[in-house]
Amino acid sequence: MTDATDYFVNHARARQFPWSIYHAPLERDLEGFLRDVAARRADASVLVVGCGLLHEIDRAPSSLRYTVTDIDARALDAVMARGDARVVDRFVAEPEAPLDGYGHRFDALYAKEVVEHVRDWPAWLAGLRRTLNPGGSLWLSTPNYGEPWLPLLEHTALEVIARRSGYTRRGMHPSRFSRGAFERALQQAGFVDVTVRPCSVRLALVAHARAPLTGASR
Repeated sequence: MTDATDYFVNHARARQFPWSIYHAPLERDLEGFLRDVAARRADASVLVVGCGLLHEIDRAPSSLRYTVTDIDARALDAVMARGDARVVDRFVAEPEAPLDGYGHRFDALYAKEVVEHVRDWPAWLAGLRRTLNPGGSLWLSTPNYGEPWLPLLEHTALEVIARRSGYTRRGMHPSRFSRGAFERALQQAGFVDVTVRPCSVRLALVAHARAPLTGASR
């Protein structure tokens, strides 16, 4: 996992140019996902994994109920300070811990730019599936390491910016996915109806999937 300095610096930059080139398309896709969730059930419960500063809730449906989780309690404090009545609960998650161990189940969940920080991603993804109600909806995004452009940027311009901000990007993403690898990972975790596509000028991957209506609980 990253330290507190780069964690909060990166979240604060998400809507600033040029970082918005990467993050804005992700937020638009996520907005569509949440509208679909609300269309199926207006008061659906949604878990936000790695909530950060929760920028995207500005455009999220008003009827959904959100629970937020993060490894850093200060991120949860910042979210709760917004005073948004849609956020009904929060909890601190241990790094790497499968979330089904916290005893909550949800109609939908999303994690924007989280899985690449998780070393034991097979267990973590399976925990996400078990956290969903049967048929529940999943949305994930992660950097696209299946093409050369992002690694090139990370080793040049982005590393220069990071060092000027007092940290390094080295080791920031221990788990790196191509489109095919991400799709297989979700299928192996037990998700169904998995689709993965490039986004953000092919620098990111976006996955949509569902928990099965019936099936294994492992």
